[in-house]
Amino acid sequence: MANKSKELNFRISAGLKSVIGRELISDKYIAIFEIVKNSYDAGATCVSITYKQNESGKYTIIIEDNGVGMNYDDITQKWLFVAYSGKKEKNRSESYVDKMTRHFAGAKGIGRFSCDRLGSELKLFSKKKNEAETHVVDIDWNKFEVDDKNEFVNIPVLYHTEKESILQKKHGTMLLVSNLREEWNRNDLLSLKRYLMKLISPDFNSDEKNFSIELIVPNEKENDDKVRGQEGVNIWRDTVNGIVKNDILEQIDIKTTSITVDIDEKGKTISTKLSDRGVEVFTLKEKNRDYSELRDIHASIFYLNSVAKAAFTKQMGGVRPRDYGSVFIYKNGFRVNPYGEPGLDFFGIDRRKSQGYNRFLGSRELMGRISIIGNDVDFMETSSRAHGFIKTPAVEKLEDFFIKKILTVLEKYVVNLIAWGEPLKNRDNHVISPEEINAQIISQFITNANPNDIVEINYNKKLFSKNNEQSKNLYSIVERLEKYAKKSENEEFRMLAKKAKTILQVNEELEQENSEKSQELDRLKRENEAREKQVFFLENANDQNAENLLNGMHSIYTLADANKGNLADCMDLLKKEKISNETYDILVDVFQVNAKIQKIADLAFHGNISLENQTIGNVYDYVKQYSEKMNYLRMPLHLKQNGELSNCQFNPSSLGIIIDNIISNSQKNEASKIDIIFSNEKKFVLVSFVDDGLGLDAKLNAADLFKRGFSANSRKKGFGMGLPQVHDLVEEMDGSVSIDVKYKKGFKIDIRLKHE
Repeated sequence: MANKSKELNFRISAGLKSVIGRELISDKYIAIFEIVKNSYDAGATCVSITYKQNESGKYTIIIEDNGVGMNYDDITQKWLFVAYSGKKEKNRSESYVDKMTRHFAGAKGIGRFSCDRLGSELKLFSKKKNEAETHVVDIDWNKFEVDDKNEFVNIPVLYHTEKESILQKKHGTMLLVSNLREEWNRNDLLSLKRYLMKLISPDFNSDEKNFSIELIVPNEKENDDKVRGQEGVNIWRDTVNGIVKNDILEQIDIKTTSITVDIDEKGKTISTKLSDRGVEVFTLKEKNRDYSELRDIHASIFYLNSVAKAAFTKQMGGVRPRDYGSVFIYKNGFRVNPYGEPGLDFFGIDRRKSQGYNRFLGSRELMGRISIIGNDVDFMETSSRAHGFIKTPAVEKLEDFFIKKILTVLEKYVVNLIAWGEPLKNRDNHVISPEEINAQIISQFITNANPNDIVEINYNKKLFSKNNEQSKNLYSIVERLEKYAKKSENEEFRMLAKKAKTILQVNEELEQENSEKSQELDRLKRENEAREKQVFFLENANDQNAENLLNGMHSIYTLADANKGNLADCMDLLKKEKISNETYDILVDVFQVNAKIQKIADLAFHGNISLENQTIGNVYDYVKQYSEKMNYLRMPLHLKQNGELSNCQFNPSSLGIIIDNIISNSQKNEASKIDIIFSNEKKFVLVSFVDDGLGLDAKLNAADLFKRGFSANSRKKGFGMGLPQVHDLVEEMDGSVSIDVKYKKGFKIDIRLKHE
């Protein structure tokens, strides 16, 4: 017979404190974040984090909130009860935080042990509303580390009450951490503030959310004042003291393409809104048939083109988007680590991009957030806070939802319709606007939707209010719209089809009249300009021979462009091999000759320019007309002439290549504009190109940038030919080129061309 069983019990070592304290939460920034979350869950509307010296000169960390506070029962039955959380549904009392509607940020019952990561001694002060006394708890974490054989429950903590409260608020909790594990310098404190900026949802900056965090460091106020007086400073990021604010995502909204996708509170519908450079393109509400596990989800994602990246970097005081992060996840207003961290690919975005580099967006081209409200069971964080969510069916569905309903929709617009919104992706440097692709928008996003799932749809009617050059495409789209409207019985579709059909009719009636008037206006304008200045770009000739010549030039351009790609591939392969300098120089010479051929053909095709080798004329007029013909929409050029200019010697095609290379270099360095300044010197005309990009790396020698094969843009996988080519072409025109190393607000390059 088996012996009679008897009951046993687990014993808990005092070492548990370290396991769920500083060993579990090893990051000091996360430790403070966990405490801040507890303040939020206690109903606080504000929390302050103070780092200052006490009376003995030692630094302390004080975290105080204006939450509901705790009494004796709360402290003994909840706060001192390890792994117990009053925030879990089954543990909430009827009066918990006055039945507040706020969702809770944490629910594990171990966040209080974050204090152990910060310092070895903790003094807790807490007081409820209308209470006369303040409750005080003293904890020495070192006592738990004396002997692991000691039981956790046998290590005493001290409790008493005080009639005079040191709390700044009438109710709430203060944690005073002393005997710190480490001191915090200014860089640590700035890192903390920037960390909290990303950890708090941008929604919390709105009045209705009513929750703020303030960092207070008396010893850094003088340094903050000095920083405020400096140019180009981001006050929110570069000063220690002040309110923590996260607003960068909304600020870049008007500069680029963005998409917002929401699943309603009941999980019944999915709403999508696509906007481009401040223009709303369409909104669509459809039934949620595939993601029943998801509810109360909000996603706001931005596509970062070169202009948006440059604006972000400038706004963030030099922080590049790739170093800031990508798509963050917030649960109940607080960030879930480590989603969005640079280099991490939780959604498989970069893995997917590697399978179709020119078809898919990568993490470096995206920034935004996904916000989840409620849903503690399906979206539970790991205890370590370093591995995101525990894998559940809902988490897997969220990943699928992001790819199919957010990323794919954004890619359809950015990649398929506006060609990435980048001038360098298009031969003529033109950036496509929503007005130009209204037919494709209808085709891609409206008529392709399932009419049985559509609840509501709206489109930007202004996109169809102007005559455009897409009449042929619109004819087929209108027919599809009419059929679709009849099938879906949607009044919006009927109105859209009717509107598009009317526009087609008006276009046909006005096309001839507008064309004649436009031609006459252009003729008068050309005649006037020709009288006033030398014209470098002539109008295309009308006879058949000239047309054949231009067609031939276009063919030459196309072949040279293809050859340029072949040469680049060849040089890319040879970079991996050991080749002689002579071989490399020959390849570079071939590359440059090909570039000249391509530029001559391009100029002839654009403006029938005189193709003589050397020209004497007004370089300002040439650059102005060249920039207008080449149409650098995504890199605004501002031309400025200081006084009268002497005529100078230059080669039109070479100068065109020089301008292209300098603009390309500025775009790679995230500039948003270029100033081109012309001025007279004794023997030269000085042409200065000044951008607002990242500028010259202080570690680099400016002279090296003109050496063949040297590239300051290794991340762009360049061949180091741009600026060396500029140098060679300027010297061919008997001029000189130099980089202004003293210029610190971007990059400045000076070109001097000889007087006639």
